[in-house]
Amino acid sequence: MAAEVDVIQHLLDVEHEASITLLDAQKEADRKIAEARALAESKFAERYKSVVSGIEVSETSEKTRIDSEHAKSMEDYKNSLLSSKKDTKAFDSFMDSILFS
Repeated sequence: MAAEVDVIQHLLDVEHEASITLLDAQKEADRKIAEARALAESKFAERYKSVVSGIEVSETSEKTRIDSEHAKSMEDYKNSLLSSKKDTKAFDSFMDSILFS
């Protein structure tokens, strides 16, 4: 009977050691996963920041170009208005016909 108790006790000790080993392995796996996740998130943030920065530079450059084109178009339009021939007699006649008819 003592031999049977010793065998059962030995099996319980082995099971306990296996449980501890399994727990240690799980902790190590969790640590490696957390480390890999932190590295991946860091790389993602770095790449994201780089892409966003590139888009912002492109957007600023394009906005400057569009603003410049708009200013030139407005200046050209103003110049065309200033350089166009004005027929004041026809304008006065038209206004007289509208206002005093």
